[in-house]
Amino acid sequence: MAFTKANSLTISSGAPSGNTVYEAINYTDLNVDQVVTDLNSLDKRAPEYNIIWVPASAMTALTTNGAEGGSSEYATNDDVLLNYYAFDTTTEEYVGFGIVMPENWDRSTIKAKFYWSPGSSSCSAGDTVEWQIQGIALSNDDNIDTTEFTDTGEVISDVVLTDKNLEMHVTAATPAITVNGTPALGDFVYFKISRNVGGTDAMAYDAWLFGVAIQYRMTNTVAVWS
Repeated sequence: MAFTKANSLTISSGAPSGNTVYEAINYTDLNVDQVVTDLNSLDKRAPEYNIIWVPASAMTALTTNGAEGGSSEYATNDDVLLNYYAFDTTTEEYVGFGIVMPENWDRSTIKAKFYWSPGSSSCSAGDTVEWQIQGIALSNDDNIDTTEFTDTGEVISDVVLTDKNLEMHVTAATPAITVNGTPALGDFVYFKISRNVGGTDAMAYDAWLFGVAIQYRMTNTVAVWS
């Protein structure tokens, strides 16, 4: 937001009540040019964010150690059927998906939340499950089979709730995820998800992944395609 000079200008003696963005500016000798400069310097709005929802049905199991896909209809009311990928408790298994990020993505770090449940009622409430995600941006002429896609990404831990496999589990947000490959406008971004069984994961049963939500920060500047 930018302020421009007007023919006349009225300034109150303090900031509006409850306004935490702008601070009071008091002038003894009114200088319109200085007022405009100061108001522009106070453009301290919080950044805006948006999310992308990616369901399990939009993911693909990797050929090497891929998670097993399935679906489940919940029996009591017979009106909820969810697709999922089941991740093993001992073998690191993977799924992946590719998207072109929205043009208003500021190309900085992102975060993710995982939507999941235990695959069995035999687990124990309080058991820990860890999810991991990493991503790489591919531009025109980039090598798809790149060695840049070698980091471990970011991990988030969650715990099994009281009703276990009958409850939707939603993780907290991951730490900030750096998308490798120097993201640019219009890039294809490939994400890989796994269950981090080598960490503090302690649930001795499959974990069902229903989908992931990706949060990105938006920019007001969007380049025109060329």
